Amino acid sequence: MINLKEIRKSKKLTQKELAEFLGIKQQQYQRYESGKTKIPLDTLEKIVEICNYKLIIIKNRKKEI
Repeated sequence: MINLKEIRKSKKLTQKELAEFLGIKQQQYQRYESGKTKIPLDTLEKIVEICNYKLIIIKNRKKEI
């Protein structure tokens, strides 16, 4: 599970600073960080890029027999 707060704090950024980099309001970013709103994949990709993290997506596909 992704912990946006830990990622943000590891780079010593405030919610407002990161929101400005993303071009969104701080309140919107806060909803992502608190889990109240699902974060769009493109926004998540921007966050990990800004914070120098790597995003790896693993899909779990079940085959029906």
